[in-house]
Amino acid sequence: MMTREGGAQPKEYLAKYQADRVRTVGGAWLGATLGCAECHDHKFDPFTMRDFYSLSAYFADIKQFGVYASYGYTPVEELKGWSNDHPFPPEIEVDSPYLKQRLQRTRARMIETAAQAWKDAVKTDSGRASIQSWIEQARAHLQAHPEGWLTPAHEAATRPAKEDKKAPPVQAAVQPDGSVLLETRAPQNTVITLKPGAARIAAIRLELLPHEFHRGIEMGAATNGLTLNPAFTIRQPGADKETPLAILHADAPEKQPRYSGTEEVIGIRGGWKTSVAFARAAQHSVWILDQAVELAEGGALILRLNNHSAGCLRVSISPVAPFLPLEKNWAAALPPLLDKALTSLEKTVHPRIATLWLMQSSQAPASARETWRALYHEALACRDGKAMTQVTVALAEPMPVRDLPRGNWMDESGALRPPAPPEFLTGPLKPDAPRQTRLDLARWLTSAENPLTARTFVNRLWKQFFGHGLSSAVDDLGAQGETPSHPELLDWLAVEFRESGWDVKRLVKLIVSSSTYRQAANTTPEKLAKDRDNSLLSRGPRFRMDAEMIRDYALAASGTLSPRMGGPGTYPYQPENVWEVVGMGTEKYAQDKGENLYRRTLYNFWKRMAPPASLDVFNAPSRETSCVRRDRTNTPLQALVVMNDVQFVEASRNLAQRVLASAEKDDARLDELALRLLCRPLKPAERQVLSASLADLQTHYAAHPEDAKALITVGETPPDAKLPAPALAAWTMVCNQVMNLDEVLNQ
Repeated sequence: MMTREGGAQPKEYLAKYQADRVRTVGGAWLGATLGCAECHDHKFDPFTMRDFYSLSAYFADIKQFGVYASYGYTPVEELKGWSNDHPFPPEIEVDSPYLKQRLQRTRARMIETAAQAWKDAVKTDSGRASIQSWIEQARAHLQAHPEGWLTPAHEAATRPAKEDKKAPPVQAAVQPDGSVLLETRAPQNTVITLKPGAARIAAIRLELLPHEFHRGIEMGAATNGLTLNPAFTIRQPGADKETPLAILHADAPEKQPRYSGTEEVIGIRGGWKTSVAFARAAQHSVWILDQAVELAEGGALILRLNNHSAGCLRVSISPVAPFLPLEKNWAAALPPLLDKALTSLEKTVHPRIATLWLMQSSQAPASARETWRALYHEALACRDGKAMTQVTVALAEPMPVRDLPRGNWMDESGALRPPAPPEFLTGPLKPDAPRQTRLDLARWLTSAENPLTARTFVNRLWKQFFGHGLSSAVDDLGAQGETPSHPELLDWLAVEFRESGWDVKRLVKLIVSSSTYRQAANTTPEKLAKDRDNSLLSRGPRFRMDAEMIRDYALAASGTLSPRMGGPGTYPYQPENVWEVVGMGTEKYAQDKGENLYRRTLYNFWKRMAPPASLDVFNAPSRETSCVRRDRTNTPLQALVVMNDVQFVEASRNLAQRVLASAEKDDARLDELALRLLCRPLKPAERQVLSASLADLQTHYAAHPEDAKALITVGETPPDAKLPAPALAAWTMVCNQVMNLDEVLNQ
């Protein structure tokens, strides 16, 4: 729980944070409704208000902010300038195995794409000629400019960027080093024109240089750095209009990070916010064009700085772009590689040369460049295999914790509380005892002195296998909970679990290998009359799976479930415009493509104001607070989801394709379908119903091929073109029928 909402009171939310932690510890490890002791002593259990705030004191050393923003009424120097897009601190950068593997795969595909494009090009005379021309031009440039950059001549006068403004031209002077000094105290909204002559432009370098003329002058946001939004265009000789230059990627070694959706924006394509030292030390940025352009003799390269501009700057160009803007000494490594490529065009080419040619040559195949461009952005998204993760930072001096009478966060009259477990379980603390830490809390939770943790965990695990705990109120083992149906069994399992060294795997094996679990789930009227909810364990478990398991089961049966683990959240199928009403700046839901549509539901992105609709229907809980016990309902909407949701219809079609490929005869195919979904053979009555349904559906879709085509094209995966559409559609519906059986949706 965190907030940066305007108007929120820091002390109020610090109280909310500590209460949430105590409730979570109580529900997860003690099976207790500790929240009832926030305002007064618990009415039914021996937890006191003292216990509540003593438990919260264990977390008083966590570095946190009541409101994660620096507003006028809540000034926080550490968060000054932070917006809603900034991440919630503290964070650290860590290596991400998922991102490293993804980056490695993406780079391999980039190299493969460039190499194949080169190989195809050298097969034709025109392709070889274009490659030779590109290499020779690159060699000539690098021979004349070993560092890779050429500073063209600038027009000595600049003009306002907005022509409708009644502003005089900005006076400028070209310096001996090729830079342009804007001779005004606060230069803004300027246009600079460069005349490089006939040239190919693949990359542009923009340097901001300190100069005595502007030293000590506050220029725009000088105390916070400048925010520049350069726009580059070209004007060919004789042309009336300028042509904008699209940017593939841009970055700067000296910059202030920008954020979007709590993630740092990659590069500076959307704007360059310089460091605050821009007026004292040179800074530069490199802008790689989306596609190199050929500028004819007499043409112009035009730079617009539509926001605050620096007082002295230099613009350089290169016909050979670095692979990444921040790459160092990139030009020095190219000449020998270019020489070797020129002498052995049709032999193996160095991946770097093939990549640069595909990036920059206007003669390179457009389709290959488009594929490579998409892979380039995918590689950038891997952030060099690094990821940011939130961490807990301990304060040197813990914050004081007081009892809050009636839970009133403004009342500071309550007694100060040191960290301590519930007093009725451990007795009062000794006066001279050292202050306890969260490590002490963890040790107490798993100690023999605490009888609650083992019982709570065992009861919750029992619920996972039987649909209900030995005490059905898994979130409350107190006086207001349910008396365990088998108290001796609960005690024995809890002691076994604790004395085994908290071995969860052993406990699972113990439960699933028991004769109780291995009973048949069949029931009789007599059993139902005596044990309707199976609390007496008169039969094997049978209950509806959780929302996430239902979706994963459908994907697994269809053969499309991705086994990949880890990585960022995914965006599977959702109803159209599902975020529009509650977007708050994120109105558009951008559905994923490819493998991400079929990853485990665990990885689904979860928007608090608009949780995934299909999961919500199957009682997936809110993630605003911890949830120990889910509701389990049975509604018509759930059947409609399995029948009509894109994910389930597509899974049914993919399952149908596997069934059709498994055998030639329909009876054998029905056996395969039953094995995949029911894990047992069909009964004669079931086979008869499914056979009749299949015959009716085959007749319908044979007469309505357009309906068949519409059905089998639902979802992103293409249907098997070898299978007749009417047959595939009929089997899709049969698979969907079986998928909707209670036996499939229950475990």
